[in-house]
Amino acid sequence: MIERISRRLANSILFWNVFLTLLCLYLTSHIRLWLPFGNDLVAWQVHWPFTMYLGVALIWVVVFLLLIPQRAIFTETLVEALGRLFGAVALSGLSFAGMLYLSPFRQFSRLQFVYFVLFNLVVLLILHLAVRAYVRSWLSTHSHRRLLIVGTDLLGEQLAQEFQRRPWAGMRVVGYTGDYPPPQSTLPVFGSVADTVRVVKEQQIDEVVFALPVEQQAQMVSLSLQLQRYPVMVHTVPGLLDLAFARTSMGTLGGIPLISLRESALTESQRMLKRAFDVVTSMLVLTLCSPLLLLIALVIRFESPGSIFFLQERIGEHGKRFKMIKFRTMYQDAEKRWHEVALRDEQGRLIHKVKGDPRITPFGRWLRRTSLDELPQLFNVIKGEMSLVGPRPEMPYIVDEYESWQWQRFRVPPGITGWWQVNGRSDKPMHLHTEDDLYYVQNYSFWLDLQILLKTIAVVWRGQGAF
Repeated sequence: MIERISRRLANSILFWNVFLTLLCLYLTSHIRLWLPFGNDLVAWQVHWPFTMYLGVALIWVVVFLLLIPQRAIFTETLVEALGRLFGAVALSGLSFAGMLYLSPFRQFSRLQFVYFVLFNLVVLLILHLAVRAYVRSWLSTHSHRRLLIVGTDLLGEQLAQEFQRRPWAGMRVVGYTGDYPPPQSTLPVFGSVADTVRVVKEQQIDEVVFALPVEQQAQMVSLSLQLQRYPVMVHTVPGLLDLAFARTSMGTLGGIPLISLRESALTESQRMLKRAFDVVTSMLVLTLCSPLLLLIALVIRFESPGSIFFLQERIGEHGKRFKMIKFRTMYQDAEKRWHEVALRDEQGRLIHKVKGDPRITPFGRWLRRTSLDELPQLFNVIKGEMSLVGPRPEMPYIVDEYESWQWQRFRVPPGITGWWQVNGRSDKPMHLHTEDDLYYVQNYSFWLDLQILLKTIAVVWRGQGAF
């Protein structure tokens, strides 16, 4: 939990770090004149020009992104977190001194520079300690993700004790599954290792940690594939071979080093860039298209009875369910009549989208052909449930028939458009576009997103494959 909170708050903390740094730079120019130390100076000798503030902001952003003390306050020990902060301020201060030496302001006040660095360090230290204390206190009392340990030998018991010593991590160990009773633990054993999937469903587990011996590794792999069907994060304790040879990056859960078996396909920097682009673009498009949205809503209202919007449960990233928003393009009872048009191919797999669907209204058919019915999904994007580009969010009854390998498409956020849509859209049956989604997952880049968006415009303009 605290690792995910650190990812969400890191940018906000970085902003406040830079803002308070610039405030310190401004205040120390006045403090230098007020304190009776050093040579007498006049105001123009200590007040920095605007370009100097821009330079300081750039230096602090770059250094803090490299050393990431804004994340260390959540995930590292107090000594490590303070060390990161001291190092970041020291390196930033040295870079600032170098910039001053190369600038026309070589005759700056050395005492003012010392005031600034020390003041900046104290202010940021107070900020980081306050945020760390508040977040850990809140997690200890309000937020607990339910954690199941798979394995009841000594290692599993030690893991449970470590998590119990870290209430600030937001994890609560609810019990074990294992083939042997734990040596001393008072936590319940819900069943054998083979019962793990059942226990995850019954106990509403959020996190699963495998602590199994080497001889049960094959069983762990099988269970982790089955758990992909549920919105649960899966981890394992790294062994010596994992530490020496595994290419999977090491992460932490509540400060405990673990290897995630359900790693997102996106790196943190890719996720941040993708999310920023999604939010900015979605808000811009919604603003520009607001008159069109209003006109579409009025036509839907007058064409047939029912709500303007259609909310449908879909499966998103890591198997999480959410309500996807679209303009209603069908008659009011269409959801109950899905079986009338749900066909199966020669292999018995569902094809849920067919041409000539009698449930679609005349205006709805035009909306689908132009893809304007999907504009409200921009609200899902802003809420963080979807992205502009990604695998299509699938309906639960289709996902129920997925094979294990198909669940890899949920390693990234679902999208309004994607590689499948620009390579055939509805012309390609549902069960065939999973390969396109996996291509996108395995080859993700920001430039691929831009390429897909540009292709989407061309595909929508031609009305290709839409019905």
